[in-house]
Amino acid sequence: RSGGALLFSSVSLIPGRRKAWRTRLRPALLVVRALALLLLITALARPQVVRASEISAEGIDIAIVLDVSGSMSTAGFGRGNVTKLDGVKRVVRDFVGGLKNDRVGLVIFGSDALLLSPLTLDHKAVQELTAPLESGRLVGGATAIGTGLATGLNVLRDSTAKSKVAVLLTDGENNSGQITPADAAKAARLLGVRVYTIGAILASERQRGAVPVNESELRDMAESTGGHYFSASDETALRQIYDDIALLERTRIGVRTEYASYEDVMLPFLLAGVLLLVLEVLFGLTLLRRTP
Repeated sequence: RSGGALLFSSVSLIPGRRKAWRTRLRPALLVVRALALLLLITALARPQVVRASEISAEGIDIAIVLDVSGSMSTAGFGRGNVTKLDGVKRVVRDFVGGLKNDRVGLVIFGSDALLLSPLTLDHKAVQELTAPLESGRLVGGATAIGTGLATGLNVLRDSTAKSKVAVLLTDGENNSGQITPADAAKAARLLGVRVYTIGAILASERQRGAVPVNESELRDMAESTGGHYFSASDETALRQIYDDIALLERTRIGVRTEYASYEDVMLPFLLAGVLLLVLEVLFGLTLLRRTP
């Protein structure tokens, strides 16, 4: 059977007749709806503006090299008859905590050397790594001063700072490792690293004439690189030494960015999306209405 048909007149059949402006603008409603949906989706994503502040980090790069050999368990380094290592740990934690823009790396040594932290501005992390240290653990009970310094130099090798410092503390003579203290000092001189050496010598040890540290060797190591040798008999003296080292020449080592605040900016997108939806419905029912 043939289907039914209905003939009707249409102005589009008239040759040369232009489309009315309302007909031409009607497709714009789809564009308005698409923009509205895009704005609403953006609002749902909760966009934020990050207000950041750039802070110039001026300081020095410091490699802290600590002796944790068995002899560092000797008591009498401060009040309460604390051991050398316990006193050193307290001083180092306070020293690192007082820094602001200086990058710090941490190395421990005994029979061997171990890198605990590369250069970082996260001073709290270095403090936490220092707290659990025990003498004679992890790296053995002997004293490899040359190996310890060489490991500290490896931390500073790629540093771009003009002032690079290695602070080495020990309470014994070099009796282990394949790198001699003299060779390590030569490497420091080639890398432009100033070495500061500290001998942890109790007052009672010096009075008995039983100084366990080869002070002349430590002094030569430091002075050959432009640094100094210090002797610390207790916690107070050691604290002063680290404070003096903290007054070294500062140099620009880079810029770090601190994000100060976050501000939500979803409201403008939400309002704009709702407004476009309202306009699309409004014009669709009035000026750009389609009939029938």
